[in-house]
Parts: sequence; structure tokens; C-alpha cells
Amino acid sequence: MFILFVALLIFLPGQVYSQDLQDDLMRDLMIVDYWNRKLAERLPVTYNHLLQGGYLNMPSARMGGDGELGVGYAWNNPYINYNLRVQLAKRLEVTGNYRILKGVEDPILSRHGFGDFSDKGASIKFALFLPEDSDYVLPGIALGCDDIIGTRNFRAQYIVLTQVFLDYDFEVSVGYGEQRIHEWFGGISWFPFRKSCSPYLQGLSFVSEYDAIPDRADHELKRRLHHHEHKKRKGEKRGHINVGFKYRLFNYFDFSLSYMRGHSLACSFSTFYNFGCTEGFVPKIEDPLPYQAPVNTEPIGWRRPEDVLAQDLLYAFREQGFDILDVWLSYIDGCKVLRLKVFNDLYFWECDVREQLNHLIAALIPSDIDQVIVTMDDEGVPVDEYRFDMQLVSRYKAGEICLYEFNLLNPLHEVSYVDPCVTSLLFHQERERWNIEIYPKTSTFFGGSTGKFKYALGLHFGLNGFIFRDVYYSVLLGWIFLSDLKNLSGIDRLNPSQIVNVRSDIVEYAKQKGITVDEAYLQKNWNVGCGCFFRLAGGLFEEEYGGLATEFLCYPVNSCWAIGVEGAQLFKRKHSGLGFTNKVRKLEGFRPTHRHFHFGQYFLDLYYKWHASEIDLKVQIGKFLANDYGMRLELTRYFPSGLRVGIWQTWTNGHDRINGKLYFDKGIFFSMPLDIFYTHSDRSRFHYGLSAWLRDVGAISATGKGLYDIVNDMRQ
Repeated sequence: MFILFVALLIFLPGQVYSQDLQDDLMRDLMIVDYWNRKLAERLPVTYNHLLQGGYLNMPSARMGGDGELGVGYAWNNPYINYNLRVQLAKRLEVTGNYRILKGVEDPILSRHGFGDFSDKGASIKFALFLPEDSDYVLPGIALGCDDIIGTRNFRAQYIVLTQVFLDYDFEVSVGYGEQRIHEWFGGISWFPFRKSCSPYLQGLSFVSEYDAIPDRADHELKRRLHHHEHKKRKGEKRGHINVGFKYRLFNYFDFSLSYMRGHSLACSFSTFYNFGCTEGFVPKIEDPLPYQAPVNTEPIGWRRPEDVLAQDLLYAFREQGFDILDVWLSYIDGCKVLRLKVFNDLYFWECDVREQLNHLIAALIPSDIDQVIVTMDDEGVPVDEYRFDMQLVSRYKAGEICLYEFNLLNPLHEVSYVDPCVTSLLFHQERERWNIEIYPKTSTFFGGSTGKFKYALGLHFGLNGFIFRDVYYSVLLGWIFLSDLKNLSGIDRLNPSQIVNVRSDIVEYAKQKGITVDEAYLQKNWNVGCGCFFRLAGGLFEEEYGGLATEFLCYPVNSCWAIGVEGAQLFKRKHSGLGFTNKVRKLEGFRPTHRHFHFGQYFLDLYYKWHASEIDLKVQIGKFLANDYGMRLELTRYFPSGLRVGIWQTWTNGHDRINGKLYFDKGIFFSMPLDIFYTHSDRSRFHYGLSAWLRDVGAISATGKGLYDIVNDMRQ
């Protein structure tokens, strides 16, 4: 009994003390979790009928998440709005809008089947200070410009301040504008059920605003538009107050219903998703984990001959998403060097490639090897290489140096070449001779005289690979099975292009029936050393042009700058078949004529990668297809998911005019990695671009795969 009593005295206090520690730890963790959630707590952003951060018609100083894309529809009598929103940067919101004015005929196009009057434009908003920057202590401030391109019938400039009261689930904005947003405006948004236990009530908000769009207009077109926009009945009084409610479902869909100026209802629907920061719609469950086993560092000898070593590496690398093309063994100054030429078939980011290589090299390289050189190959050209000092690898395996230090001591290098006098080839594999791809074929046109939106949908069947060891070939067949282009004309009824039609006649190519050869060319790439690359290409580059092209690029490893020159002698393809023509259409007013023309394009290319802002800048200076000279500026924002969104603008001496004003080509494009829809990583991408107007000024033909794109994709 005495022994039992002593044991209880010793054991029970320890148990109580241990339980107190556990209780304290859980309480501390709950406190930390509470404050983390409190610091990350945000009031939802509401969007107006133009899909800008705002209320109903008026904007606010708030914006969506960096990399967010949204599309939407709004009916606001007499307008029907189709909207696109891109959050290009944390403080930069860009929206595109297509407005249809119900009940108002276009004075020129409606009789041809165009329908009601429409207008397209784009708007930007830049935040000097976001409310989230101060955790809602200070108001946000934003500057905006509406309808900055096109006819600019709805142009406006404004400044707006927004204060968020998070504890009250409430925000208020006040601003001042010019032109269509006339002088003072304001808005409020309230989420009364944001803290509700029911998730179906949390997304409900009430909005109200003072609408500063004036009742009067300054010129004839605006008077027509505003007559319908604010048409009064006899004895009716109009105010400037709009009220309504908005509802957010699953944090991806927005709905709104509102009462505008006390006389009409309006509604909207939109959806949005952050494609810039997404890790994919499905997890990458098929991606291999970093290599761990089996580990084999047996030195080269009778127990691990050279051919067995090559097979060990081949199968292990293949399982991790790499294809080994060549294995060499060199003896240089008493050191044994193993060289591998590798093609990355899976990983989009260079950091993922490096992580996989680190584990493979640490686990499989023989212990008597002093250095491993891994040359990364893409499109038949060695781009750069990793040089692994095996002493550093051993220290990394032993935990003596961290991963960051190990990567810092093993940077990317320019490609070095094999000395055949001291090197033996252990393994060689031919590049992939053929690869089959099937993906959609689309052609879209906005603003045709016989309809607002014209399209052609079909399939692309692609066959590509390498012949003669490292000469790349690509054959692309197209087939359209659904088309609305039958009555579409390649001549603008409002502003016919008066320069040679090197691009505006692409409508005739898009109307082809049956199977078409959209691409068929050969390309050979070289790495000529010191970060310099060269390529030759020839064949059919696109639906409209074929010919011969060459390019030289200087892009050193670890450099944010690159410079290149390129040129192409091109031939215009006939509207059907594989033949060429040396004639091009030239309009005299609306009357088509044809004349002999020599096609060519030549450019000096400058590239700059601004890593801090994740922006790529490209400048092309030279001669464009229509023999116009000038400059093209291209700005691309890239995101962690691999999404790229960009804009371009050209300035040339083409003297193209639209609505009596000088026009320079401009547009927007995006490139999306397709693996966000896959359960495995993949380097395939979907590209789409849209010009503000289908014109011939500043036109460029495709000439195969550009060197900068090849090299940059490997180093991204």
C-alpha cells in the first residue's frame, strides 16, 4: 500500500502538469489561428455592370485578386453589356466591354443584318492605394479611364476613394469624374449576413449609389444614346439614385438585381476565377515525387558496367518526366565527367526541373564520378546546362549545406561541347520522330456588317517531330464543321483599309471548306555558343503566308536582357489549296484592285524580363508586311500558374485611318497552360489573341517557333 501511495504521488502531478501543457498549447494554437484569420479577413469585392470593381453603374477603388479573370453579362435598359475583366497586376484592372443599345439602329450596318447599334471599348483602373494595404484603416484611392479605345462614345475619367468598415461589413465610396461620369458620385455596399452561420446568406449584399451619368449630351450621337438612356415619360421625375442587391454564390458567381433611377430594372450575371494563382482544378496526383529509391552509387566497373549505368539513368529519368538523348563519359585533367543531354517533357517551371535533377543526381551517379553536366535540350537545340560538383552533392546529401545554398553553388551555365578526343559515347537515342496532336480550331470576328459576332469552329490535327536527327517539322491540318462566316465580307463597310490588304483579307482564308493545310514547315535551330542562337525555317507558316525565315538571338544565361534580329521573305498563299500568288488586294475606296507585291518583314528585337514585377517587355523595330516601317511594343504579365496575359501596340508610317483618325494596331492576348485541367504536369498551352480592329497596318506573319520563346520557356 505504501508503494502504491508513493507511485500515485509521483504520477498524478505529472499527469496534471502534462494535461495543463496540452491545454495551454491548444489554447495558444487557437489564439494564433484566430488572429491569422482576422488578419486575412477581407470584405468581398462587388462589381458593377461593366465588371469593374464598383456597385451598379459607378466604380469603387477596390479590385479583385492579382491574376483574376472574369466574364459577365448585364442588362441595363437600354443597354446589353458583354464584359471581360483581367486583373493584370495587384493595382491594375483592365476591362473590355461590348455594348448593344436596344432599339437603336446603326445608320449604316443595320440594313445588312447587323442588328442594333453597338460599341466596343476598354477601360483601365489604377489603384494608388488599396484599402487592403492598411488593413482597412485608410481609404483606397484609384484613378480610372473608361472607353480608352474605339469610338470613345462612353469615355470618362475619374478619381474615387473607398473606405471599408470591416467590423460593420460595410464600405462607402465617393469620387469625382469628367465627361460621361459627370462630377460627384458615390456608392455604398453592405453585407449584413457576412458573419452568418448559413453559408447561403453570407454572399448577400445591398448596394446603393449616386449615379453621375448626366441626362444631357454634347453631340448628335451622344444625344441619340442619352435620349434612349434617360428617356422620360410625361410628368415623370428622374433621380440619380440606384439601389439593388447582389448575391455571390460559391465565391465564383455573382448575380445582381437593381432598380435604376427610380424607373427601370436591371440585372447582371458574372463569373470569375483566379487563373493566375491557381494550382489547377484537380491535384497533380500523377506527377512523380522527387526520386528517392533505389539508390545506387556503385562506381563504374565490372559490377556496374558503362552500359548498365546508362540504362539505370535512362529508366529512372524517364519515370521522373525526362528523356535522356545522349550519355557521354569524359576524362578531363584527371577528372571523370559524366555528360547527359536531357529533354524535359513534363515540367513547366525551371525550379521543378532542378528539384528533380538534384534528387536523381544524388541517388544514381557513381561514386567515382567527379562532375556531372546535364545539358537541357528543347526543339532540337541545347539551351543551357547544369554542372554538378559531386563533392557538393555529397555534402548536400549529408545535410551539411541547405537546398538554397546547393542551388546557388550550382547555377545555370552556357552550353559546353564534348571533346571527342577524350570522350566516349555510352548511349544515344533519336529524338521523337512523330507526335500526334488534336485540339480545337477557332476563328472569331467581331463587328461584321451582317452580325455582331461571327465564328468558325473545327479541329486541328497536328503531326510534328524530328527528321535528320534534329530538324523539326510541323504539319497542321484543319477542318471546320460549324461556321457562321458565309455572309462575312473581307471589306470593312465603314472604314475600308486603303493600304495593301496583307491581313484584313484573312476572312477569305477562314471561309475555306473541307480539309485545309494550315501549317507545314521545317525548322533547324543551333546554339552557336556564348548565349547565342540561330535558326532557319521554311515552308507554310500559317493559313495566309509561307516562305523562308531566319533569326539570330543573343540571350546569355542569367541575363534579363536579350537582343535579336530576324527576317523573312514571304509569299502569299492562295485562298485555297497549297499554291502561292504574287498579287495582293488593294482597295480604291470600296472597289477592289489587285497589284504585284513583294512580301517581307525584318526586325531588330529587344527583350527585357522585369523579374520583380513578373513582366516581359518586347520591342520590335523594322519593316512590317505592308511595307510600313515602325515599332511594335508588347507587354506580357506572367503569373505563378503559368498564365500569361499581354497587350501590344504598334506605331508605323502606314497612315491607316479609322473614322477620320490615324489608327495604330493594338490588341490583347493570353496564353494559358493546359495542365491546370490535368492530373499531371504538361507543357502544352492554349493561345488566343484579339486585335482591336482587323486592319493591315503593323501586320506580322508567323515564321515558325521563335528562339526567344524556346529559350525563355526553358529558363522560366
